Amino acid sequence: MDQNRLKSPVVWAAVAAQLLALLVTLGVIDTGLSNDLNAAAVAVLQLLVAFGVLNNPTDKTGF
Repeated sequence: MDQNRLKSPVVWAAVAAQLLALLVTLGVIDTGLSNDLNAAAVAVLQLLVAFGVLNNPTDKTGF
């Protein structure tokens, strides 16, 4: 099965995580958390983005 990158749910999860991180950083979404916890949440979202960028859905043997 040949999978397209744009059909990969991991790519779309990375896009959603990037948008959420951007909105939290800009203050559009108020999480009600302290600045330290906001930074931690954004860091976790950025890890999800990195995973989505590094993921290769066309290669079944690798990351």
